[in-house]
Amino acid sequence: MSTQLNKAQEAEISLLVDFVNTHDLEEETDAIAEPSRLAAWIAERTEDVGTLDDEDVARVQALRESLRALLRTHNGGPEDAARLRPLREAAERSRYRTTFAADGELQIAPARSDLTGFEARLLLAIERLQSQGAWPRLKACTDDGCQWAFYDATRNRSRTWCSMEECGNREKTRRYRERRTGT
Repeated sequence: MSTQLNKAQEAEISLLVDFVNTHDLEEETDAIAEPSRLAAWIAERTEDVGTLDDEDVARVQALRESLRALLRTHNGGPEDAARLRPLREAAERSRYRTTFAADGELQIAPARSDLTGFEARLLLAIERLQSQGAWPRLKACTDDGCQWAFYDATRNRSRTWCSMEECGNREKTRRYRERRTGT
């Protein structure tokens, strides 16, 4: 597969990466930790999902961390079937409809415009990227304290860190010190 992306792929990748990165493990911040912030975040990227509550936030945060765990497997992380439960539950709740675009192209879209519809939109993005061969390029940083999501655009799919300047440099420095001290 070419690393050239079309606009639809870029939008789907951005949605998934931005969603996972709402929780910054290094800074210990969560951009969707409150119902109003979650609703605003979704509305900025997709559509208005209405009023949300604390249970909705917990559900979406679990889905996010499940997706992060899945992206870690693309970067050599351990597979953990239990961590995928929130993704499976979202898939069970999801419903889709077919529509025709203005140009006559048949499209599959979430059937609802609520929180379940947002979950369905995330799952559709995953499915589309899988069918186009781009899915394995979505990864989470191998640094346990970071785990930032990113798209690996390298030709040989070898990128392991979110940033060579940050996590890559830290890891290489750690390895160097271990070699020097013999530990």
